[in-house]
Amino acid sequence: MEAFFQAGTFPCPIYCRTRDKTDEYNTRGRQFMEFLWRDCGALGDPDARQRATQDMPAVFWELYLAHVLRASGVRLQAQARTVRNKKGPDLLATSPDVWIEAILPGPGTGPDRMEYPPMGIAYDVPVVPFILRLRNAFETKANAMREYIKAGLVQRGHATVIAISGAILPTALGEGPIPRILQAILGVGNLVLDVERRTGRTVDHSVEHRDAVEKQSGAEVGTYPFRDSANSHISAVIYSASCWVNHPGRPGVEFAVIHNEYADVRLPHGWLSVGDEYWREGDVLRSAAHSPSPA
Repeated sequence: MEAFFQAGTFPCPIYCRTRDKTDEYNTRGRQFMEFLWRDCGALGDPDARQRATQDMPAVFWELYLAHVLRASGVRLQAQARTVRNKKGPDLLATSPDVWIEAILPGPGTGPDRMEYPPMGIAYDVPVVPFILRLRNAFETKANAMREYIKAGLVQRGHATVIAISGAILPTALGEGPIPRILQAILGVGNLVLDVERRTGRTVDHSVEHRDAVEKQSGAEVGTYPFRDSANSHISAVIYSASCWVNHPGRPGVEFAVIHNEYADVRLPHGWLSVGDEYWREGDVLRSAAHSPSPA
C-alpha cells in the first residue's frame, strides 16, 4: 500500500504541517495517520488519500472510526459505497447490518460560530455554540441517511448510525459531567445536585431536562431530535473528540454511543465493546461503561 502522505503543495494546511513533521506534535500525528491508513485504508472511500490533501481531519475521522470499530470486534465490509455511483454511507458493519455515516463539523460561521480561546488567560468554555455545532452535524447526516434509504442504498430494516467527531472544534476536550453530545441529542442539560443545607452533603443527584437551546438570534434549536418521528430512521449516534495527535492509548475508550429509543431499528446495546453508551428511559438518563476512563 502507498504511504498516506504525498509530496507537493496542497490546500489543506493541516495535511501539509502534519506531513512535514514541523515539530514533535506533528511528527506524532503523521505516525498515527500512516498507521491508520495501513490498518483501515482499504475499508473506506477509495479516494480518501486524495481527499485528505483537501481536508485531512475528515479523512482522519473515517479512518479512526473504522480502526476503533474493527479493533473492538465489529465486522466491517470494505467499500460500502455502491460501485456504480460511489454514493452511500461511509461504512457498513455486518452481523448485524449497521450503516455508518461519518461527519466532522467545523467551528461554523455567523453569530453562533465557535472561537478558539485566547492563550494564557482564563476563559469560559462555551457550551451552547458547541451544542449547536453537534446538533447541526446530526441534522445534516440524518437528512443524508434519509436520502440513502429513499434511493435504496440503505436497506430498510438495517440499523443506521451517525458518527460525529469533535476533533477540530475549540475546547472539544473540555467536557463537564454531562457530555455535550448528550445535551445536543438526548434533551438533557446540567447535572443537578441535591445538597443537605445543614451538612453540605450531597444526598441525591439528577440531570436537568432541556430540549432546546437558544441561538444568538433568539431562535430556539431543539436538542432532543430522537423524539422527532422524522428521525426514527437513525438508530444511534457515535461521538469522539480525539484527533490524530490527542487520542487515548487504547483508541475507542473515549467513544460515546447514544441510542435512539424511538428508532425504527434499534442498535443492540453493547454493540460497541469500548467506551460508554447512553439512552433515555422516559425522563431518566441511563448509561453503561464498557472500558475505563481514557488515559
